[in-house]
Amino acid sequence: MRLSLSDVAFAMVGNLGRIAEVQLGGRDQQKDGNYLYGAFGNDFETRDRRRVMVVALTARQWNALVTATGIENACLDVEHATGCDLNSASGRFQARDLIAGILRPWFASRDLVAVRQAFSGTSVSWGPYQTFRQLVTEDPRCSTANPMFVEAEHPGIGSYLMPASPLRFSRASQVPVRALRYLAKIPTKYLQECSA
Repeated sequence: MRLSLSDVAFAMVGNLGRIAEVQLGGRDQQKDGNYLYGAFGNDFETRDRRRVMVVALTARQWNALVTATGIENACLDVEHATGCDLNSASGRFQARDLIAGILRPWFASRDLVAVRQAFSGTSVSWGPYQTFRQLVTEDPRCSTANPMFVEAEHPGIGSYLMPASPLRFSRASQVPVRALRYLAKIPTKYLQECSA
């Protein structure tokens, strides 16, 4: 069995209706906030006003982040000032606001392309934080280029991307995606109000 974690996330986004909202109604959802309990994780704005999410769950991820961003001395200062051990997940969680404050200018001084280059080939756990609109319009993993997705026609409302199961079994074929038949029974007036 093969399972892509990004496909799991994209399948959930599709099944929650977020892709359909963008493709049919042009709406995007507002950011709810990013919190990672028990370790360090935060999102940062880049110079070109994009956002990236950075997570350091393991010592390897943490060390890679510190090295790639050049914040070694600042982290030592935080440890001395607070007594937090930044080599532990709990220490990074306790000092998360200070760490975020140290990292914020590093991201703010770079475009997304420069961040991508700085983290390429490292063990930094990161990714661009995309709105649902950016996901649908910019990320090829959320398109028919990804075999998990098909463009499905839905009677009465139009077509939009629908995900199949993200699970891939070597000895079983993929179950085909089907349009939601029950939508045909919903009054058109209601569907128009939902997509407005």
